[in-house]
Amino acid sequence: MGWRDREYARGAQGGGRVWPPTRRVALLGGSVVTTVIVVNVAVFLLCQMTIDRNVARHPDLRGEEIITSPVFQFSAMRADLVMKGQVWRLITAQYLHWSFGHILMNMLGLHFLGRALERDWGSKRFFLVYLIAGTLGMVFYMMLTLRGWLPMQGVAAGASGCVLGLLGACAVRYPHAEVLIYFLFPIKIRTAALLFGAWYIWNLLEQGPNAGGDACHIAGLLFGAWWAYRGETWWDRIGWRATSWRTKTRGRAPSDFDAKVVQRRDDAQTVDRILKKVYEGGIHTLTDEEKRALRDATERQRQTETGHADRL
Repeated sequence: MGWRDREYARGAQGGGRVWPPTRRVALLGGSVVTTVIVVNVAVFLLCQMTIDRNVARHPDLRGEEIITSPVFQFSAMRADLVMKGQVWRLITAQYLHWSFGHILMNMLGLHFLGRALERDWGSKRFFLVYLIAGTLGMVFYMMLTLRGWLPMQGVAAGASGCVLGLLGACAVRYPHAEVLIYFLFPIKIRTAALLFGAWYIWNLLEQGPNAGGDACHIAGLLFGAWWAYRGETWWDRIGWRATSWRTKTRGRAPSDFDAKVVQRRDDAQTVDRILKKVYEGGIHTLTDEEKRALRDATERQRQTETGHADRL
């Protein structure tokens, strides 16, 4: 595949959009980002419709009336109930929200941060990162409750850990991109991630308002940044091992031919990712490791084209 064959090159030459999604899923007629937003909104509406209006009138529940919904009660994160075997709460709590403002901010973050990452990673990998970031947030929250730092009977809910995972990933992949804080103040996304992270850590240490939520934020943010920095290399390495394992289970050892197939597939993915990064940010954004990987992949391709390697 040459430069002109790639999606981002065609977008620039053909007068179309510069940032077209390269992969789609046929679920609800859109991307995974769209699907997750629809699911979150649907769950929020279901919770609103099932609120116990009689109990919700109690003054102690002002602003938290949604907690009377049986859907919310069954799905929200509570460490004491997870320890009793209700482990699904680590996942389901990520699709619950306390208020309209809460879900609005999270879904806006998912929309603006998630589109670029889904385009770069593909739908499956994007959703995996999104889910792991949110789950690690809930796990970290539970660990702090078990240590007594947060109340055991506390309730956590929201997609903030997932969205902060996307922020951490974007801060590493597109550090010079700008975001608007509260739709007014432009700031580089890397700076925003650092400022948010510092605030979350300080508030958690001080056990301030929403300290439990900030525990989820911190875990999600750190995982997203790590994944964008090292996770893709780890994923590719695990993928190669999985391919080798599947070959062995079919009753034969992997041959040199199999190894070349895997190497050329990995080279194509590496070159595609690096060229896209050069197109978006310039060659100066490449790390020494990426330059070396591009040089090695190009040399292997040159050997193949000149007949010094087996052709497929």
